[in-house]
Order: sequence, then structure tokens, then C-alpha cells
Amino acid sequence: MVFSNVKLAAFDMDGTLLNADSQMTEITKEACRKLQASGCKLVLSTGRTYGSALIPIDRFPFDGYVCSNGATVLEADGTLVKRTLLPREMILDVVHTLRQEPIYYELHDTASNRWMVREDRDRIESLLAEDTSVEGLSLRRFSFYKLARIVELEEMLERVASGGSDIVKIFIWHREPEKLRELRELLAPWTDSATVTSSGNHNVEIIPKGVSKWEGLRYFCQKWGISAEQVMAFGDADNDREVLSQVGYSVAMANAKAEIKQLARFVAPHHNEDGVAKFILEQMPGDA
Repeated sequence: MVFSNVKLAAFDMDGTLLNADSQMTEITKEACRKLQASGCKLVLSTGRTYGSALIPIDRFPFDGYVCSNGATVLEADGTLVKRTLLPREMILDVVHTLRQEPIYYELHDTASNRWMVREDRDRIESLLAEDTSVEGLSLRRFSFYKLARIVELEEMLERVASGGSDIVKIFIWHREPEKLRELRELLAPWTDSATVTSSGNHNVEIIPKGVSKWEGLRYFCQKWGISAEQVMAFGDADNDREVLSQVGYSVAMANAKAEIKQLARFVAPHHNEDGVAKFILEQMPGDA
């Protein structure tokens, strides 16, 4: 009967709400509809851009969206109500650094564009011709071939420098976690002006300093008059740390790292076994 006290439920997506095929299954939708019908507000809390977040939920009517790890906050109809940008000079420096590495990277803006540099395309594409069982590779291929906006380096740098594109996140991926650990050391000079986090073993995400999923959720808590103690959050990765540490009902997935589970009050079944749905349906009161 946990949900009798919960007024807002926040859901991470990859590794949590979605299965291994990046789908929000029908049983998960059913569980979320039941929770929503009880009067609980539902918010997506994700590292994805808003546009990318909409793809797997198939028009499910969430009440709000915390995207890009909290750098953008949007109402149910997609209206952008809050944004926090990465410093322009830092972005330019980081792009020049990343271009020296054999690594996949994207620049995400407030309009859900995923920018990539044309001169780096062949090098990045070569990273995607590997075993598709590698975590996140199928998503990277989809993004690379279907979602990315490809521009010349000169145009990308001009967009950043002029503010023509408002960049909120730099997303980095590599099939070898060790390469990302090395990259974190290269990014250390910019940690005073940005936060380096992760949503999985094969990625690194650079977001504005002070931004987190929890900071994004606070907008909706204030809007709806809901206290932190009345919030339930589901997550599985490093970028869920802040929100799991702040809410009254924190739920880590069975597939989460041990240190993430230690932060949580509850543990839900594996994300690829409809873990969110099972947790919700087991905890909610039965039908009268």
C-alpha cells in the first residue's frame, strides 16, 4: 500500500521504465494508467532529449518531463518552462578535445536536436560496426542514422559561439568503459563549470553545473504543492543519484549498480522483466 502516500512518481527511462528493446510495454502502460487514475502525477525523468523521450512512450500522457538530466523541464504539452545551458566557451573546448579521441559524441540542444560534426562522421561510424549486444549500441546506431543533425565543423562551432543553438548536454559513448574512464580524466579541467555524470556503463554525459533530475522535479513539486516525502522515483544509474537521495520513496531497479541500490528504499525487479509495472501493481491497493 506504498502508493497511498505518493502524489508524484518520476521515472527514469533507459534501464528503468523501458525494456532492453527501448519499449514501454503494454503492462507498464497499464500500471502507469492505474497509478495516474489514483490521482498521482507522472513525470518522465530522463537523460534523453524531449524529442527522444517521446519515441518509445507512444503518446502515453505523462504530466510533465524532466529531460537532459534536468537541463530542460517541459509541461505535459511540451512547453519548455525551464532550461540551463552549458557555458559556450566550455563547449568549444570540449568539442576540440573530443575530436582528438576515437569516440562517439553528440551535442544536445533545447529543441531536441542532436548535433554531430560531419568531419567526424566516418570515424564515429566505424565505432558502430561492432557487436550489437554491446549496451546502448542499437540506440547509438538509431541516433546516428535517424536522429542526428550533421553539420560542418565550422557551422557547429559558429552555432555554439553565437548562441544559435542552446546546448544543454554533451553525450559521449564508447563500447569500452575503460576508454570512458580515461576520458573523464581529460574532462577534469571543466568540472568547475559542468557536471560529468553517466546513465550507463558505456556513456558519459556533460551537463550544466548544479543541474540534476531532482532539481528539475522540484519545478513540478512546487507547481503541484507536493513535498519531497510524497515523491516516488525510479532509477538505475549515476544520473539518478540526486533524485533517489532526496525523495521519500526511492526505487532502484534490480539491474542497477550496488551503490545505486544502497541509496534506495526499495528495489524493483529487472527493467527487462517489466520491473516498474510489477512494483506498481504489487504495491497499489487492489480493486474494490
